[in-house]
Amino acid sequence: MEGKIVEYIDAQKIVTAICLEEKKGRLRLLNINNREIVLSKSRICLVSRECLSLSQPREVLLEKLKTEIAKRESLAKEIDVLALWELLASEGGTYTPRELAEFYFPEITSSAQESAIFRALFADRLHFKLRGNVFEVQSQKRVEEILTQRAKEAERKRKIEEAASWFKAVWQGEKVEPPAQAEEYIQVIKEWCFWRDEAPQAKLAREILEKAGLNTEEQPFLLLVKLGVFSKHENILLHRFHIPTRFPDEVKAAAQILINSPPFFTEKRRNLQDIYTFTIDGPETRDYDDALSLERDGEHYVVGIHITDLSPFIRQGTPLDEEAKERGTTIYLPDQKIPMLPEGISEHLASLKMGGPKPSLSFLVTLNEQADIIRYEIVPGIIKIDRHFVYDEVNNLLTEDETLNILYQLALKFREKRLKQGGLVIALPELVFSFSADQVVDIKQRNPEQPARILVAEFMIMANYLAASFMYEKGIPALYRAQLPPRERIMNGTSQDLFILYLQRKLLNRSILDTKPGFHHILGLDKYTSITSPLRRYLDMTMQRQLIHYLQKGEPLYAETELSFLIPHFEEIIHRTSVVCSQRIKYWILTYLKQHVKEYIDAYVLEETTRGYRLLLPDYLLETELSGAKGKFQQGDKIRVRLDVVNPTKEILKVVLA
Repeated sequence: MEGKIVEYIDAQKIVTAICLEEKKGRLRLLNINNREIVLSKSRICLVSRECLSLSQPREVLLEKLKTEIAKRESLAKEIDVLALWELLASEGGTYTPRELAEFYFPEITSSAQESAIFRALFADRLHFKLRGNVFEVQSQKRVEEILTQRAKEAERKRKIEEAASWFKAVWQGEKVEPPAQAEEYIQVIKEWCFWRDEAPQAKLAREILEKAGLNTEEQPFLLLVKLGVFSKHENILLHRFHIPTRFPDEVKAAAQILINSPPFFTEKRRNLQDIYTFTIDGPETRDYDDALSLERDGEHYVVGIHITDLSPFIRQGTPLDEEAKERGTTIYLPDQKIPMLPEGISEHLASLKMGGPKPSLSFLVTLNEQADIIRYEIVPGIIKIDRHFVYDEVNNLLTEDETLNILYQLALKFREKRLKQGGLVIALPELVFSFSADQVVDIKQRNPEQPARILVAEFMIMANYLAASFMYEKGIPALYRAQLPPRERIMNGTSQDLFILYLQRKLLNRSILDTKPGFHHILGLDKYTSITSPLRRYLDMTMQRQLIHYLQKGEPLYAETELSFLIPHFEEIIHRTSVVCSQRIKYWILTYLKQHVKEYIDAYVLEETTRGYRLLLPDYLLETELSGAKGKFQQGDKIRVRLDVVNPTKEILKVVLA
């Protein structure tokens, strides 16, 4: 090998060198850069026939090497690779560079010709594939596949260049015409904002953004705001969880047909229209799904808990039903309401509004003055709403209106029974957001422990309990809610201390959905289902359907196996709704606090951490971290902190000790 010109592959390039020494399977080589390298003999692809005298000065050797490389490169440019491939394609197989040179050249006169073939085929990488030191002839099919791949890659590179150029111009505020594939490029970036590395075209998105110089976490979102694709406060989670904000045309059309021609619903129903019946809701409520009534029965009371009956309107398997099932629940956000059903149904046709008769699932519960349940009936009914009360109105009328006062007292006594059975009332305040344009101008707390809210809540709990008890006793398949005991009890019954309430909530176990009843330790009830909000929850609609079908036809609609199959779906709905709601509330709180950076607020110490403390901001029911000051505070200490850094998009909230 000594004195031979050799060629090998390094970093996907052909390197030509002179062998100075061969020893024990290793070669000492001189390359064109006048550098010596040691290489395994197995790395060599070509060896020249000619041999140079190593006694010549190194400068001469290098000049001859340079001349030889130039000759080989020149010859390689003249090689018609396609012609050679067409000659061998039908035969296939593998060939050495020398064998291929013999096919191509009428007469081989030098190693340069062999090298030229090697170089041309190596550069082509289409018609021949290098395997070790031989070339494999690619089939027609494989050539076509490679050409398709190359075309796709070329198109991909073009898209990256075009999209990046456009996005960069938009980011810099330039007025440029969108490219023909603008929608496609926007979709790529939208999906990146939704799912990041899990996006279908995450790699393409990263390359486009990098090429455009938009590498920070927030820039892709802000780019889409600049393009008018997103609003300033776009709710990314709705997109991430595929939560629709509009109803399909098919669903809207089905709803309109129902509204225009309401179905007949008076068959096999008890007429309860003569009973004075009313709703109690917030002033903003439009979808009334429950109402109450009260009658005397000697020394007892008959409380009517009337739930709007959707069974005449939403039939199983219809487009309306399938859409409601997919949505699963009405989602209430600080800035938006996403209904489960079209508003024409939830706020008009099936809403318990004043006026004409309404179908109901009515619980007629006979109670004594101690709120003991003497007996009860569950009947498909027809009711008429006589009045709409709002919470504040009921709070003010309790001392004047006997009906409302009796209901409130019964509700309190029923609650007391639940608490004696181990129940807890964790009545954390509700945050109420005030908006002006697209900004939060105020955040207030609403006390859930108002008499009117307690009144409604307790009778809804009673109805759900009785529905569960009835279905269990009759052997009707049902979905029951249960909840394990808290990991720790730090309160009994209820508390007025917000800090204690918050800590207790953090110690709760999640509720369980099952086809078998279990004790609900937070409610203090041995059986519980969910049936009182069919306009807002598909689980409630399902349970209502099951009960109505049994009451009217003497048999259940769903088998136990059918209901068990629905459990993962309902659990997924509960999870995604919880995430969307909690994150959106947090976003708007942070948006509000951003306007008040450097101001001072109160905080409770939740626990000491490795870096400092975990805090609760009681005005906003929001947790944050305080760095430093270790060993200074105890759990429950109320301290003063200053808002330091707030970034709603990144969910960053940093405070410092005042």
